[in-house]
Amino acid sequence: MKRIQAAMLGLLIAYCFTSALPCFAQGDGEVEAKFVAMLKNATLKGSWAPVAGGKLGGEKGNDSYRIARVEKKDGDKWAVVSVFKLGDREVEFPIACSVKFAGDTAVLMLDNVKTSQGSANWSARVMFYDDVYAGRWWETANKEHGGTIAGTITRAEAK
Repeated sequence: MKRIQAAMLGLLIAYCFTSALPCFAQGDGEVEAKFVAMLKNATLKGSWAPVAGGKLGGEKGNDSYRIARVEKKDGDKWAVVSVFKLGDREVEFPIACSVKFAGDTAVLMLDNVKTSQGSANWSARVMFYDDVYAGRWWETANKEHGGTIAGTITRAEAK
């Protein structure tokens, strides 16, 4: 009987804590709108470090990515439209991914994505919150070839 009472008390406490916390469900319009605004005309600038043999290597600076925008598709499917220099031209390249939300924090997930013909496939998990990003990336077939990334997000003025 005491086990049942303890279990019921545990469930009641868990219910009280979870019902008292603000909750953002997948697809929450306000949270998604903040994510879209954060990555519109954005530059992600920071550092990366290799991960090999379960150990973090030395940090490397001047890591930079340009993002034109993110576009919501069906469900948790999104496209990150990256900007790359190709000679003297800038080219937009959409990368399909999933985005899930942990409260007000976006978690971008790439699973086995080929970024160009003849290249390896890549996977990643990157969190975005309050103009900061942090995550882990790896070659899908070889987790020893990968690392961590982290940095800040700035936006260009609209032209």
